[in-house]
Amino acid sequence: MPFLQDKLYSVPHPALFLLDNYLEVYLWQSCEASVSQHPHWDKEKKCAMETALQYCKERNPRRPPMAYLIDEGAEPLTFTNIFPSWEMRLTQGVQDCTVCKKLTLVQDALAALNKTQFPLKDLLKRPLPEGVDPLHLENYLSQHDFKAALGMTWNDYNCLSDLQKMDLKKSKGLY
Repeated sequence: MPFLQDKLYSVPHPALFLLDNYLEVYLWQSCEASVSQHPHWDKEKKCAMETALQYCKERNPRRPPMAYLIDEGAEPLTFTNIFPSWEMRLTQGVQDCTVCKKLTLVQDALAALNKTQFPLKDLLKRPLPEGVDPLHLENYLSQHDFKAALGMTWNDYNCLSDLQKMDLKKSKGLY
């Protein structure tokens, strides 16, 4: 104590910080990383979320504190109040001040990140759901959606060469 806002911005981004104010635990994340710049960002974020939840359990096993995921530029008042002063910073990822400043539970964000199947319509729109590998969208389809989207079963698809798979995915908008 005290936490200083400059500490959040003084490290290379993307970044994650775990802050504990003895009432709640916050996992603050800087602006989202692009897949090309930081291909392992989702894995790092998932690991940080799991660490935050484990930290809460070990800190008070009978009544763990709530853990919240906070996005840069969308910090709610309950978060900014733990700093002696807070200056709103608009970044590239935050275009305006009307960003919803809601509290997201880490466990809810982690559940969304761990999701393994998505409807075809969700994989065809951008941005992709969090945690989805854009090079292997077919892996997130149910058997029914896979057959509807690509016109073949998994077994038939796996018999194709890598080039044929890529061409097929491109023609169906899954690449």
